[in-house]
Amino acid sequence: MRSVLRTIELRDFAIADDVVVELGPGLNVLTGETGAGKSLVVDALALLAGGRADAGMVRAGRPHALVQATWRETDEERAFARRVAHEERNVARIDGEVVAVAELRQALAPRVGIFGQHAFRTLLEGGEQRALLDRGLAPDAGAALERYRAAWAAREGARAALSASQSAARDRERRLDLLRYQIDEIDAAGLVPGEDQALDARLRAARHVEKVREGLVATLEALAADDVGAADRLADGERALSGAARFDVGLEGLASDLGAAQVAVQAVAGEVEAALEGLDADPVELERLEARRHVLDGLCRKYGADAAAVLAFRTARADEHAALERADADDAALEARIAELDAALASDARRVGEGRHVAAQRLEPRATDVLRTLALPHARFEVELAPRDALGPYGAERVRFRFGANRGEPTAPLADVASGGELSRVMLALHAAAGSSVPTLVFDEVDAGLGGRTGRAVGRVLAGLAAGRQVVVVTHLAQVAAFADRHLRVDKVERDGRTVTRVDALAGDERVRELARMLAGDDGAAALEHARTLLADPGADAG
Repeated sequence: MRSVLRTIELRDFAIADDVVVELGPGLNVLTGETGAGKSLVVDALALLAGGRADAGMVRAGRPHALVQATWRETDEERAFARRVAHEERNVARIDGEVVAVAELRQALAPRVGIFGQHAFRTLLEGGEQRALLDRGLAPDAGAALERYRAAWAAREGARAALSASQSAARDRERRLDLLRYQIDEIDAAGLVPGEDQALDARLRAARHVEKVREGLVATLEALAADDVGAADRLADGERALSGAARFDVGLEGLASDLGAAQVAVQAVAGEVEAALEGLDADPVELERLEARRHVLDGLCRKYGADAAAVLAFRTARADEHAALERADADDAALEARIAELDAALASDARRVGEGRHVAAQRLEPRATDVLRTLALPHARFEVELAPRDALGPYGAERVRFRFGANRGEPTAPLADVASGGELSRVMLALHAAAGSSVPTLVFDEVDAGLGGRTGRAVGRVLAGLAAGRQVVVVTHLAQVAAFADRHLRVDKVERDGRTVTRVDALAGDERVRELARMLAGDDGAAALEHARTLLADPGADAG
């Protein structure tokens, strides 16, 4: 057995102050008087498996309750725990590490299946019936179902993406129109990086040509006016200093510097004169420059502070435009992908459907045979596979179980005809006939409302089910408890003035006395003898 639930520890959980339930492979049964707390073990496992936490689970006067279970798996032991508190934060742990409750639920799902007193009603749900049937799929059909589920998820994702893209198509077209207008407007202007700075310099000169002329004239007069210009004065100074240098050679360098300065001033004067001669007010050029500046100002108001910013805006919008245009190509790719997945789904749906028909043909007689051993001698079980109008998340057909308990009457949908007692037996029969996907199965009073002979039949089925996995059963029938590989009795006792739950493993005479109590309500000689007989041969058909 690949996995065995070894212990369930309850601390301050309801009326259990400190209880450790030790379980083993095969069939484990819990018995006890009504109200002793037999179902606490099932409730605790349901809490571990992700059930809703309620502060009412905490023992009165205690700050919190703890439920912990250990599983032995091959060569290791795993621990799963959950703490429920009045005021503190509820905590879930796996092997001592704090985890989310969803993670704890996910970890226990493949390890234990729990069927409480009302869980048999889940069998009425179509999804549960389909899952039970699919346990019997042959390997190739099971693989096809896995492929189908993956393709379905991928197809749903692609369809959602395509729908979102198509719903946004109108907005996308409006955005594309705006982007095209903006890009075209900027391109039509023929902007050059840095153009605005050069244009502003030319505009300043063109707008103030007279002031420029005045400055040039004044400069030329200062540099080159007859007898009073700087060039003539420098020439006079150079001649005078050169004459003095004939007598003081130390002045030769200064005379040379003055000569160079004169040459430089004459050169500047020449360039100023040339600039003055070339200076001319051009209204046409000024108008052209002003018009260009107006174009740039309009673009900058819309798209950026200067020419560089406008060009950067254009680049960004071009990138966005290209991305939006690719969306059309993406839509085409999504449509092609959906068509491809539809073809794969249709192919695998056929394989799954064929596999379900084979599985149904195997399950029907097996389940019917088990039901007839459970005191339903005329029971008939059938699987109806009804084609869906369109493919669904699990294939092309709906699975519905049909049941008939009476001779000569047609079968009808299970939800319409099965009583509570019959429903629990159908659930048990299906687990026996179809097997289980988890190694540990927990049943809470699967034999509710049944009598002795039927109880023996239920016990035989549970024992057979436990031959390949671990089964834990809360029962009130001695006929079921007699089949146990491990028998645990749950009692309520008084300790320190308070009522607590105690769980004891039974063997030998203790087990005989417990079976006698369950049979007759006492441990008289006749009841004890009956219990010994039952324990010696629990599968016997008598009484």
